[in-house]
Amino acid sequence: MNPPSKHISVADIHLVYGGTQDLKQRPAPDEATPTYRTTSHFVRDSSHPGVSPARPLAPNTRYRR
Repeated sequence: MNPPSKHISVADIHLVYGGTQDLKQRPAPDEATPTYRTTSHFVRDSSHPGVSPARPLAPNTRYRR
């Protein structure tokens, strides 16, 4: 492997990894207020009793009537 022709300076590293300027116009944070809305997507079913089963099922078994 050949040695580099010149030493790498901090300015060279910054030039490569510094990136580009973001020129896109964005609204100020005060103007862009987020809007939140509530949904009843996770509401509990009205017929649910709210308690767990008395006895858990054994593995690989079905509910009995």
